[in-house]
Amino acid sequence: MKVGKIRVKRIRDYTLALMVMALAMTLMGCAGTKGGRRADAGRAGTAARTGAASRTARFDASRLGGTPRYRYLYLEATRQKLLGNHSAAFDILRHCVEISPEMPEAIYDLALYYRIMRQDSVALSHLQRAEALDPDNPQYVEALASYYLDANADSMAISWLERLSELKPRRTDVLSRLVNLYATHDKAEDAIDVLNRIEVLEGKMPSVSYRKFQLYKAIDRTGEAYAELEDLCREYPHELSYRLAIGTELLNDNRPDEALRVFEDVRRQDPTNTPLRLSMLQYYRQMGADSTFVAARDSLLFDTSASSDVRVALLRDFISEEMHDDSLGRTNVDAVFDSLGIATTTDLHLLNLRAAFLATYDSANDSAFAELMDRINTIEPSNTQALFYLIQYHGKRQEFERLEAICRRGVLTHPEELLCHYYLGLALYQQDKPAEALQAFQAGIVQQTPDSRPQMVADLYSVMGDVCHEMGRKAEAYAAYDSCLVYQDDNVSCLNNYAYFLSLEDGDLDRAEEMSYRTIRLQPDNKTFLDTYAWILFVKGRYAEAQGYIDRVCPPDSTDSVLLHSEDISGVVLEHAGDIAAQNGNITQAMRFWRLAQEAGGDGLTAVLPRKIRQKKYIR
Repeated sequence: MKVGKIRVKRIRDYTLALMVMALAMTLMGCAGTKGGRRADAGRAGTAARTGAASRTARFDASRLGGTPRYRYLYLEATRQKLLGNHSAAFDILRHCVEISPEMPEAIYDLALYYRIMRQDSVALSHLQRAEALDPDNPQYVEALASYYLDANADSMAISWLERLSELKPRRTDVLSRLVNLYATHDKAEDAIDVLNRIEVLEGKMPSVSYRKFQLYKAIDRTGEAYAELEDLCREYPHELSYRLAIGTELLNDNRPDEALRVFEDVRRQDPTNTPLRLSMLQYYRQMGADSTFVAARDSLLFDTSASSDVRVALLRDFISEEMHDDSLGRTNVDAVFDSLGIATTTDLHLLNLRAAFLATYDSANDSAFAELMDRINTIEPSNTQALFYLIQYHGKRQEFERLEAICRRGVLTHPEELLCHYYLGLALYQQDKPAEALQAFQAGIVQQTPDSRPQMVADLYSVMGDVCHEMGRKAEAYAAYDSCLVYQDDNVSCLNNYAYFLSLEDGDLDRAEEMSYRTIRLQPDNKTFLDTYAWILFVKGRYAEAQGYIDRVCPPDSTDSVLLHSEDISGVVLEHAGDIAAQNGNITQAMRFWRLAQEAGGDGLTAVLPRKIRQKKYIR
């Protein structure tokens, strides 16, 4: 029976590792020479793990020290490195160190290679040698700092970062890293000193001021902490948010009277300041002024000039309080949503919060949730979450006209979503519009890409085959089924329908049997699939085998009422059961199933069923 449709030593040993890091080594460049003679600073290269950008050096052959032979070999090593021939570059660099062990740049370059090869102790010794030979080279110092940071040796890393900050006093990235390390290791005063250096370089910045505030508070220097924020307010006198920050911190320090004076000062400058209104809510709550808090909160909550984010945050806080343990909480929340005009609002933030509330506290209210999703998707067509929910909701309820409208909206806004085409076709098919349904399925097939889910593509081809077969276009139907099985060779709906249609038309019965048998292997209790397999065995003349399978669908000892009211047993299945019983010599059982088939009715019954009953025998 056809299934229904809504449903990864020597240097040569490290060649590969070296080649993988070719680009990194190229960017790292070459180091300077002994005695402070080094190449001019180049552009910033790849960032070290310290967060400080490592510097590449412009290679200048005229400034390279050492013997002529050394200079030639080092230049050749550099050339090989730039060409990506890192094994050759490594061998040449080792030879450079052998003939001129006092030249730091070759030693440094070797250290980088050893780090890549994870020979950390050898790399460290080479970095230390290079830095000892040229202690004023920031590149070597930075590499050592990076090494110790990678090893989580923060105390050593701090020492080298301090040295680097002396060599490169304008590197604020290095200073920022020092601040973090100092703060982590309870060196607040050192961190503050470094933040002061950053301010000298880059000016007064809120992020620096707030960090200094926190550090001063950590060492109980409260006066200096607030002085930092006061300095920030003087630097930016028109930024009232900084003044409000002082008030908030005073509240947090349980100094409400001083906080209130700050808030009143802000109110005089900007009475409608929304952040001030939020700060006052915190003040009222802390002072226990509950009625004043509620009045101020509601005033802001129902103020349409307030930002949506602020109103939603207040509403979310209200919901959390009401739904904590109050049995009347849901009623109160519903009343507030109604007062906010949730039924007519186009504010997506409010609508999404309402949907989240329903999903959490009123999950059984499917119709209200679906209505919200419909409004959200209408206002925001790009919202696929709402779209897919609506498709599922209306499809489950077999509301095909509404499903058609939702899917038509979906194919316009999301033509790449094959699901919209699939359900549009199903909705049209269920409304007896096979030609339009076929067009919808074909439009979906056209939209497929290499990223499309193979199962979705297979389902489209499968239903295309069903519709084509119903329209009498059998060649197209079988071609669609074949395409389906290319994308998903275990698509049971396609396998079953394909096999069943072949059996009805005396097609390739061996292939039909193979496909049908696969369905019952995948779903051994599916009565539709069992009926199809039994019928194919019947058509092939294997009546006894067919009887064993059809008895699992229509057990002979079942009552007529059970057989007639089973959703899995149609009139066609009952006629098949009668035909198989007849060919196995059990006419009494055959007559019972034929009569039940006639009573059940439905599509697919043969025209000769009445004659079978009258003549009490199987008629082909």
